[in-house]
Amino acid sequence: MQNLEIIFGLLGSLTAATLFLPQVWRSYKTKHTVDLAWSMIIIGMLNGVFWISYGLLKIDPFIYVTNSVLFLGAFSLLILKRKYH
Repeated sequence: MQNLEIIFGLLGSLTAATLFLPQVWRSYKTKHTVDLAWSMIIIGMLNGVFWISYGLLKIDPFIYVTNSVLFLGAFSLLILKRKYH
């Protein structure tokens, strides 16, 4: 049963961590970010900060590693939005 928890934890972490990557890639390739909402980017970054903090307090690498990658995705969108907007 514990192996099943680890498998689902890894799958959930992988999918959550890659949440922003398709949009980052598309924005980078097309140099087009006008349709991206600033609020979505800011909320994504705040979400990452809160979950990273929670994961560090709980000492849970599934949470803080996953959300560190998620934060980097949102932060990348912030950089691209500022650059190409």
